Amino acid sequence: MAYYCVQAMRTGFDVFSGYKFGKMTEGKWIKRMIFLETVAGVPGMVAAMVRHLNSLRKMKTDHGWIHTLLEEAENERMHLMVALQLRQPGALFRGAVLFAQGIFVNMFSIAYLISPHFCHRFVGYLEEEAVKTYSKCLQVR
Repeated sequence: MAYYCVQAMRTGFDVFSGYKFGKMTEGKWIKRMIFLETVAGVPGMVAAMVRHLNSLRKMKTDHGWIHTLLEEAENERMHLMVALQLRQPGALFRGAVLFAQGIFVNMFSIAYLISPHFCHRFVGYLEEEAVKTYSKCLQVR
């Protein structure tokens, strides 16, 4: 199920970003990477928040998971900071990011509350798709 959810998101994003149509220019690649990185930090942050609240509520340790998940979210944010050195997006792009994050944060939060296992699988498949995208970008260059 997680795999198919990632594939559906990828298909929609491929259409939205122009990945499937026409030639991928340097500008399109950079925009795609920036957008991907703005959403990539969400799972780690949401998972850390949910685990943090569970730990507080149960008054038990989480054995280091919160810190690990926050590190992952920070790592994705740093990828974004690197990409932003190449290009500064405009207001429309930033609005699209705000919209996408708003939807993804809420949907991922609900999903994580229902099934953390599903969400961790989802992130694994999402990372595989990111590797495919970045590999293709490097091959084209």
